Amino acid sequence: MSDFSPPPSTGRANTFAAGSLSADSANADSKSADLANADSNNADSNNADSKNAVGARSDNPANDPRDLRAAAAGELAARFPARWLEEHGVLPISEDESCVVIASAGALSAIVEDTLTRTFAKPLTIVPFAAADIRAALLSTERTSPQVRTHANGADELTIGGDAVEALDDLRALASREPVVQVVNAMLAEALRAGASDVHVESTVSGLRVRFRLDGVLHDAQQLSRPFQSAVLSRLKVLAGLDIAERRLPQDGRARLRVGDREVDVRVSTLPALHGESMVLRLLDQGGGTRSLTTLGIADDTRARLDALLGRSSGLVLVTGPTGSGKTTTLYAALAARNAPGVKVVTVEDPVEYRLEGITQLPVNPKAGFGFPTALRAILRHDPDVILVGEMRDLDTAEIAVQAALTGHLVLSTLHTTDAASAVTRLTEMGIAPYLVAATVQGVLAQRLVRTLCEHCARWSDATAAERALLADAFRPGEKVRHAVGCEACASTGFRGRAAIAELMPLSDGMRAIMVNGAPLDQLRAMARSEGVRSLREDGWRLVYAGRTTVDEVARVVSEDEGG
Repeated sequence: MSDFSPPPSTGRANTFAAGSLSADSANADSKSADLANADSNNADSNNADSKNAVGARSDNPANDPRDLRAAAAGELAARFPARWLEEHGVLPISEDESCVVIASAGALSAIVEDTLTRTFAKPLTIVPFAAADIRAALLSTERTSPQVRTHANGADELTIGGDAVEALDDLRALASREPVVQVVNAMLAEALRAGASDVHVESTVSGLRVRFRLDGVLHDAQQLSRPFQSAVLSRLKVLAGLDIAERRLPQDGRARLRVGDREVDVRVSTLPALHGESMVLRLLDQGGGTRSLTTLGIADDTRARLDALLGRSSGLVLVTGPTGSGKTTTLYAALAARNAPGVKVVTVEDPVEYRLEGITQLPVNPKAGFGFPTALRAILRHDPDVILVGEMRDLDTAEIAVQAALTGHLVLSTLHTTDAASAVTRLTEMGIAPYLVAATVQGVLAQRLVRTLCEHCARWSDATAAERALLADAFRPGEKVRHAVGCEACASTGFRGRAAIAELMPLSDGMRAIMVNGAPLDQLRAMARSEGVRSLREDGWRLVYAGRTTVDEVARVVSEDEGG
């Protein structure tokens, strides 16, 4: 687990200026000149032999060790980290229209040759030199990339020269430099302070764009200049245990960090993009604790019916909605309500997002052959009372979950559907027989999360013409609605926090009868409305007239065809 403390707060800076990181210490610089002189004196005879071996003329300046030192300090060598050049025993000497002259201590490997060719986009002419000469030239040269430069105000800045090709060791070194560590620490600390659920780090042509997802909406947070790109991405990969040298394939990892007295699980995902890697960090604050059903914003009558479903000893209860709609949070709240010394609760998740006391939680591991179906089969041999399946992704998982519900277990799971009735048809489309769906499903909760208004700045006023059109039949003449304003407390967004709007559809005998006969989705929806099931939009209007959210926010989250 990585521990860090945020650096002293200086306010939110939207752009970090370029500065520098040091690859060589000051002590090494003082020794390098002596080493260079000693090596160059001892190597003159070797170079003479080398010239004769390749048939080069003695007046060719490329074979002079003194010009190696000049080349090491030149613009061509500055395009590569000194450590990479030393590691591979190469040094660019000169360039003309037809080729680039490269000093080499031996035959070039395919990777080094490809790197040099791609960098210069010209043919290479190889001139043999002793490895000691190349190393001495590199050590005797004060490189400006990368290094640490401290300004008069005491602030360290980062500068990494040119379009350098970073070797693995260089990436590790950059990732551990103090300016980079402080930038990453400050970014994560600011995201947690703001209450962000996700941090998006995106490579652009000008550098890194950092955005926070606050209450379900992305907001620009920082713009890091181009020299920070490799260093910051490498630092995040190191924290997540990812391969810092792999930039061509997506990677997934996770880290646990401590910020002050708060423990945070971070799920990290990378994607190779046009201008470099894009990275998303999902922040799971373990210190926040598990929410209860009473704090989710669900209406009292809906919560009472949901409690009744969760109190049953067997059957299947589903929570549906798109990604980011709070399905996992609701399921954890449901588990907390059922968790008791006399109840055996087992979960299988991908991944385990929050740790719950007194509950057996299983993370799936597809690479090891431990997927949802395998885990469910094993769970059934452990005599559980309540089973949580993170998501029904395939027919095998759905079939085992249905069989578990038929054999006396209460099974909770999620599906990605737009409303409650669609979950029933989704199961039949996956291949579950309609009579099994009718026999096992006890109820379906569809939900969304809407942003709640900031209590410091929201204002009551009459509904606008556009709002009245959106409310349609739900419009109440004479009643005012609240509107977002924006203040310092809500970062000028007008919103602070989120609440759930829900559509709970318990399955009645009438619904089960038409399901067995293969009723279409429209017929299921119509019967649900006739039995008093409130749609997602209707539940959203409840929060609007309670002054907790706005008409536009409900319309943004629930389109008319999803929950009208």
